[in-house]
Amino acid sequence: MAPPRVIRSLKRWFDDSDAKYPLEFNYVRQLIFLLSSVGSWPHKQFGRDRLHFVMSIYNLILIAVAITISSAAAGYIWMNRETISFSFMGHVILCILLETLYLQRIITSRTKQYGEIVKDLLDEFHLFYFQNRSQYASKMYKRIQVISKIFTIYVTCHILTGVSLFTFMPFYNNYKSGMFGPDRPANKTFEHALYFYCFTDKFYTTLKGYWVLFFFNIPTSFQTSSGILTFDLLLSLMVFQILGHLKIMKHDLSSIPSTDYIYSPEENKRVKETLKEIIDHHNIIIKFVDKCSEAFSTYLFMFYMLMQLLTIVVTLEVTSFTADALAKYGPLTVAVYQPLIQISILFEMISTQSEKLIDAIYDIPWECMDSSNRKTVMFFLLRAQTPVTLKAAKMVPVGVMTMTAVLKTTFSYYMLLNAIAESAEQ
Repeated sequence: MAPPRVIRSLKRWFDDSDAKYPLEFNYVRQLIFLLSSVGSWPHKQFGRDRLHFVMSIYNLILIAVAITISSAAAGYIWMNRETISFSFMGHVILCILLETLYLQRIITSRTKQYGEIVKDLLDEFHLFYFQNRSQYASKMYKRIQVISKIFTIYVTCHILTGVSLFTFMPFYNNYKSGMFGPDRPANKTFEHALYFYCFTDKFYTTLKGYWVLFFFNIPTSFQTSSGILTFDLLLSLMVFQILGHLKIMKHDLSSIPSTDYIYSPEENKRVKETLKEIIDHHNIIIKFVDKCSEAFSTYLFMFYMLMQLLTIVVTLEVTSFTADALAKYGPLTVAVYQPLIQISILFEMISTQSEKLIDAIYDIPWECMDSSNRKTVMFFLLRAQTPVTLKAAKMVPVGVMTMTAVLKTTFSYYMLLNAIAESAEQ
C-alpha cells in the first residue's frame, strides 16, 4: 500500500478547487515545467517577457545541441561503416530519428502561431470558462479535468521510466560484463545509450571517457524524451478540451424541447436565443480548431513522416526479443507507438463527434418553430456538414485511416529489413 503521505500529496495534486485560472491547475503547472525544460513554453504570451528571453536563448542552445548530436551520430555511422553491425546501426539511426523529431518540435515552439494557440487554450477556450453554462457543462468540465490530470501523470511517469531504462541499461550491461573492474575484458568497448563521432576513441575505451559521455547522455536523453512526449501531451490536452466542447454542444441541441404543437411566440423567442448561443459556441470551436490547424499543420506532417521511419526501426530493434533489447527498446517502442495511436484516435474522435452533431441538429424539433428559426437551423445544418478535423500539411487528414496506412507500411518494411538482417548474419 502507498504511504499515507503519498496519498495525501496525490489528493492535493488532484484538488484544483481553489484555482481561479487554468494556469493554476497542478497538471498545467506540470505541463509548463516539462515544456520549460526544453525551452518551449510561451512565457511571453503570459506576460513574462524576461523569462521568455532567457528561455528563448536556452531553446536556441538546445537546437544547436540537437543538430550537433544528430550530425555526430551520423558521422559515427560513416566512420564505422565497415565494421558496424546491422542491429547496432539501427540503434544509432533510431537515436538520430528521435533527435530529429525532438528538434522539429522545439523549433515549432518558436513560431508565433504556437504561442497564440496555447494562450487561447488557457485564456479563452478551456472548459473552465464554460462550466457554468449548464449542469451538464459542469459535469463535462470535471470529467475532462480528471482525464487531463491522469494523462499528465501517465506521460510524466513514461518519460522518467523510458529515460531510466534507456540510459541505465547500458550501464548495467557494462557492469555485468566487468567493464568497471580491474580485469577489464580485452578489446571490448563501453556500451552507451547514444553514440557520436567524438574525434577520439577515449569515450568508448577508457573509464574516464565513459563517465564523461554517460553523464552527458542523461540530460540529453531526458530532454529528447520530454520534448517528444510533452508536445504530444499538450496536443492531447487540447483535443480533450475540443471533445468536451463538442459534447456540451450536442447536449445543448438535444435539450431543445420537443412538442406536438407549434411553438408560441414566447417559446420561439427562447428557442432563438438558445440557437444563437449554440451557434456562437460552434463558431468558437471552429475558430479554435482552425488556429490549431494553422499552428500544428507542419508539426503533424513531420510527425507522421518521422513516425513512419521510427516505427520501422524500433520494431526491428525490439523484435530480437533478447532481455537487453526488451529492457532498452520495450518502453521506447511503447513511447513511439503510443503517440501515433493516441493522436490518431483522439483526432478521429473529434471527427466522429462532429459528425454526430449533424444528426443532433437534424433531430431538433424544427417543424415546431417559426420560419425564422427554421432558416437558422437550416443554415446551421449546412455549416455543420464540414466535420471538425485537423489536417497534416493542410492535406492529409489526421485520424485512424492515416495511422493504419503508417502501420501497414511499417510492417511491410519490417519484414523486408528483417529478412535482409537475417541474410547478413548468415
